[in-house]
Amino acid sequence: MVRGKLEAPLTSRFDRLRDLVRGEYLEMPGLHLTVAQAQRLWQLRRGECEALFDVLVDSGFLARTSRGGFVLAGSGRMGA
Repeated sequence: MVRGKLEAPLTSRFDRLRDLVRGEYLEMPGLHLTVAQAQRLWQLRRGECEALFDVLVDSGFLARTSRGGFVLAGSGRMGA
C-alpha cells in the first residue's frame, strides 16, 4: 500500500531542542540558566544554545535576566 502523504510532519533537530527547553522550563518554572549551564545540561554547542534562547526570548516564552541568565517570562525573576 502506498501512502499519499506522511502521517506526521518531520521536525527538525532545532524544533525538537526548542520543545525540550520549553518543556524543562514549564516543568520547573523557577529554572534560571545561563548559556554555559544550558550547554552542559543539554550537551549543546554555544551557538545552538544562543540560537535557542534567542528564539524563545523573541517569542516571549523566556526572558533574559539582568545577570545574563534565562527564566520563564512573567516568572518575576528578572533580577535573578
